[in-house]
Amino acid sequence: MATLKAVVFDMDDTLLSINLSAFIGVFALDEANLLAQVARKPIVSLFSPVGSAMLALNNGDRAQGDTRTNRQFFADELERRCGIPILEPAIADMLDFYEREVLPKKNDRTISARPREGAHEAVQTVLDHGMRIALLTNPSFSRSCIECRMGWGDMLDMPFELVTTWENSTRVKPSADYYRDSLDKLGLAPEETLMVGNDPKRDFPSPSIGLKTAYVGAGYQPHALWNGSMADFAKDFDRIEERFCDGE
Repeated sequence: MATLKAVVFDMDDTLLSINLSAFIGVFALDEANLLAQVARKPIVSLFSPVGSAMLALNNGDRAQGDTRTNRQFFADELERRCGIPILEPAIADMLDFYEREVLPKKNDRTISARPREGAHEAVQTVLDHGMRIALLTNPSFSRSCIECRMGWGDMLDMPFELVTTWENSTRVKPSADYYRDSLDKLGLAPEETLMVGNDPKRDFPSPSIGLKTAYVGAGYQPHALWNGSMADFAKDFDRIEERFCDGE
């Protein structure tokens, strides 16, 4: 009989309601503009390099022996495309300042980021059951950028034991290596852990590692342990735990 020891949550459209496409658009445009100023190039010349480097990172097409962090991978891909070394201290400090001080003020009606209904109740219910929590958001952004969105979702005070970012991860979702490495950092086995997410592809490890997922996205996922809304997760948690422990 399995024992549920921890629940790990996705962030965007799981704990945080957000127009993610709009957010990425604003973020990429602003960073391209900053890099264009540094390189003294037209901003339009940076759109493609920034976008394609982000795409390369999220495609997850990397050699098995590639141990670079996602941050280093993105930096290498961007420099190869446009020649700008974003890890050079002055440039890195500029981007970090933007992500910490400017980006948090960009939450407008289009991005519309706010706590998702039921998110805080879900986290508190898990904690009340004596279980551990972590935030396994896709690590294709910096810690500063992820903390910006955590702030929009009133999550900064939540006792997550791990928040995955591009500084501490070497793969992205749905790579089994990403999930396995994250759980290793927590000292947890997949069989002791429940993933909660909304993405029918990224929130299910590929290939499977025995990690069960509670699906809170659109539609129905037959391979999920539980399907429902984030608003219903806390109310249904006892039944979710029972199903987990029964090995369903």
